[in-house]
Amino acid sequence: MATLAEPVRGAQSRWIIGRRVDLSLVIGGSLAGYLYLLLFTVLHLPASFLWWFWSLGFDGTHIFGTASRTFFDREAREHHPGLLFGSLAFFFLLGPVMVLAGGKGYLALLVAVWAYYHVMRQHYGFLVLYKVKGRDLRPLDNLLDRGFLGVMLVFPPFHRFFIHHPQELGLPFSLARLETPAWILVVATAAAFLTRQVLRWRAGDRFNLPKYLLMASVIPLHWLTFAYLSWQAATPTVTIVHNLQYHALIWFHNRNRYGVTDAGGRHGRVPTAVSHSLLAYAGMALVFSAVYRIPGFRLGAVSDLAFGFFCGFGLTHYYLDSRIWRVRHDPGLRHALALA
Repeated sequence: MATLAEPVRGAQSRWIIGRRVDLSLVIGGSLAGYLYLLLFTVLHLPASFLWWFWSLGFDGTHIFGTASRTFFDREAREHHPGLLFGSLAFFFLLGPVMVLAGGKGYLALLVAVWAYYHVMRQHYGFLVLYKVKGRDLRPLDNLLDRGFLGVMLVFPPFHRFFIHHPQELGLPFSLARLETPAWILVVATAAAFLTRQVLRWRAGDRFNLPKYLLMASVIPLHWLTFAYLSWQAATPTVTIVHNLQYHALIWFHNRNRYGVTDAGGRHGRVPTAVSHSLLAYAGMALVFSAVYRIPGFRLGAVSDLAFGFFCGFGLTHYYLDSRIWRVRHDPGLRHALALA
């Protein structure tokens, strides 16, 4: 992890953070997903143990990563109070309101679908960063890359839960009539993407290795996961990759934004502390995760209202994350990510 301790400013590099970190966490983080898949399907380790290890150690801590650059950042609180506290109030009220209205099942489905979309959007975000770094921005390639990644990540859970096993999500219907059109879309998308890559190779275009490695690491994982696992085991399997990627990006961002000499006065103690010490970041993230995840699971198991309330952590995170990583509209973010 020593490599993570040094912010990387090489805007000319085709890697986002650095070759070692990108290969080990951004791209290589998928190995954790494959390990989880192996532990579930071959070694049959207890699902409860694997779930808690992921939930406390990786998922809850990555929500702290978002908090470290939003609610704990004095400058962010002063500049965006409506966004931060408005979303906090809305999503922590939304869950209990849906429960009181008899919509607990719909709330759970909302959280699940948005969570998966959140994972997909992050993979797409890294794809775009690699395209920017590699100057791989032709409109046709942008369209094909986005379409290929999207279709290949949407199809596996759609095929499992909406066509063959809707009962696993408690759905009273199946969309079996869409299976053939869905497969046609998959084959057509893959054919168009692969044809374009062959044409680019024959034309002598520069090979964007990180982009292809990212796709090759996450797409097979999602196909294998939803072929063998239902949602209880699939959730940590695909999300732990997202968590590792996010921690790497947050640490890189925080080091570059809050690691300067006057950061404490402008941003506050927490962002400064977690940007100077990886141990401090990990320790504070674990405490944050335990403080809300443990009571959240315990109370959510006995109270539907508590379940609705604690859904607010995830929902607020999904929404804020869709707003705070808009590189195009934030010069400070471009600078912190070495894209300026």
